[in-house]
Amino acid sequence: MTAPAPTLTAEQAADLRSIVSLATRGEIASARARAEQLYRDAGSPPLVAGLLGALCCQLGDMPSGIPFLRAAYQASPNDVGVAVNLVRALSDGGAVADARALADALDADADPSGRVWRIRGFLAQKSEDYAQAAACYAAVVALFPGDAESWNNLGNARADAGDLPGAVSALEQAAALSPAAPIRLNLAAALVQSARPEEALTLLSQSARDFPGDAKPMAEMAAVLKQLGRGDEALAALEDAVRREPNGVDMWLALATERFDNWDADGAEAAVANVLRIQPDNPEAYIMKGLLLEHRNREEQLAGLLAAAEANRVDVGAQAFLQALLCRRENRFAEGLASLERVPAAIEPVRTAQLAGQFQERLGEFDAAFASFQRMNQLLAADPSDPVARAASTRAALAADDALLTENWVRGWRPIARPQTRRLAFLVGFPRSGTTLLDTMLMGHPDVQVLEEQPPLRLVEEAAGGLQGLADLTSNDAERLRDRYYAEVDALTKQREGALLVDKSPLHLLRLPLIRRLFPDAPVLLALRHPCDVVLSCFITNFRLNNAMANFLSLDTAAAFYASAFAYWSKAEALLPGPVHSVAYEAMVAAPEETLRPVFAGLGLPWEDSVLSHRETARRRGVISTASYAQVTEPLYRRAVGRWERYRHHLEPVLPVLQPWVERFGYDR
Repeated sequence: MTAPAPTLTAEQAADLRSIVSLATRGEIASARARAEQLYRDAGSPPLVAGLLGALCCQLGDMPSGIPFLRAAYQASPNDVGVAVNLVRALSDGGAVADARALADALDADADPSGRVWRIRGFLAQKSEDYAQAAACYAAVVALFPGDAESWNNLGNARADAGDLPGAVSALEQAAALSPAAPIRLNLAAALVQSARPEEALTLLSQSARDFPGDAKPMAEMAAVLKQLGRGDEALAALEDAVRREPNGVDMWLALATERFDNWDADGAEAAVANVLRIQPDNPEAYIMKGLLLEHRNREEQLAGLLAAAEANRVDVGAQAFLQALLCRRENRFAEGLASLERVPAAIEPVRTAQLAGQFQERLGEFDAAFASFQRMNQLLAADPSDPVARAASTRAALAADDALLTENWVRGWRPIARPQTRRLAFLVGFPRSGTTLLDTMLMGHPDVQVLEEQPPLRLVEEAAGGLQGLADLTSNDAERLRDRYYAEVDALTKQREGALLVDKSPLHLLRLPLIRRLFPDAPVLLALRHPCDVVLSCFITNFRLNNAMANFLSLDTAAAFYASAFAYWSKAEALLPGPVHSVAYEAMVAAPEETLRPVFAGLGLPWEDSVLSHRETARRRGVISTASYAQVTEPLYRRAVGRWERYRHHLEPVLPVLQPWVERFGYDR
């Protein structure tokens, strides 16, 4: 027969009430000490055990608290408060399975408070059993339809379970019941997942107005805007976020990344400096600083940065990544590979895979290098913006333009007056064909000014209505579009008097019809390189994933895009003739002066020996906003010529796609 539980005297009951009062005021440690004394003095009553267990757990002492709560539960198994406290303690102590088993054993229907359903839902969510969690929270809101927090939990559980319409419905109900910012953020996230980004932006904008001191709505807006490709607006949102939360490390890091993506290197460095002011050992800031030094041709400062990281006891994984960057610059490839082995998977996984591939290639381990580059692309392909689908849409749009561009159609274009234009040339070529090396050499000429990968021609193309819009342009339309182009150029740079402006952007390759329609006499420089080397180089390069560059995540799509691009270029060049000067990368690195003299003559420029000092020119230009930033400051080298041969068996599936272009450009000879 079980002995009856000890009862409290009037004095002990008063003491118990005093302990509860202490706990209510937040004096948990004092309350625990007095509860322990009362527990001993009163003969271990379950009522005190339940309170003492709860106090221990509040202080994080689960090993002490759980036995007290078990004793209280065994004495009063129908006390929902004790049972729920024990379940929470077990969960917080890491015994989630035991906590779920106990919660499932409780009679939720007999609990009018809904606490059992709530704790079941919480545990199911913690165990990633989202369907069960949603069912539990649905039971709570059936009992308490005005419980905004439970509607919010229901919405989150449904979202995690893949029920996006149900998630939005529940979160809308939560937002209607409570104006709390976190609920709106959850609703905005569900709207984005439901492919309703504009509604999410409206909601976040309203939340930002309602909570002017909260940076999170602006940070979430920036993420949505970036996903929509609205980079300028995303940048503005992040600028607002750091004004709202000037000591927010995450906000400053996001701003640094966005500025870096927009080639605002000064702004990115300033943001990184703010991170390190707030948190001197922040590993992400050190890594971004290292990458900025590389892009700004200040790699000699990497050793100092690494020393600072060591002095500030920055995460050893981040130090290992910086060490790998330094090893790449100093050609210490085996040591660099060893450094990468100390970099955790969570730190820069894409760049780590790329670095590993570069080191393995320089060590002659070509199969291992290919596997590393493949891993890099697999990680990039998993980006939430669905780059594989975006790449497919780019190829589909190119196919549509190719079908539209026919001899009969071009013959029917409305004639327009031949313009008088500024000194202007265009530098085009498939990515990784040597355009950055060529534009650096062009920059070395005192009468050349290069506009590097800027949007004026793209903006004019949009204003013209794309390829379709070229047919019906009038002379006045063309003049208006040219004025728009020059206005966009002037907003970016002041063209020196008498200088030749070279608008360099590789995929202007696909805008030849627009160039010939508006600037028929402008010379076009076409950078060429062995098609197999080009496709391989695209595949092994960590590009920023715009819709076009997303084609390089596999060799198949890279080769298909290459073939389609040059098929379109070749057709456009035949239908819309004009001055084109081809420059082969292989010839440029083997005999630069011999190759470039005819190019400058074709541009109407006298020869200047300064064009051959490309390393000095590259260092003077500051930030290099292309994937070739690490190469153009090196001496001319031939190791990239015929590089594809080392990976031939990996490229064999795409060789039939590329072979016609190998022959067309004379590389079969």
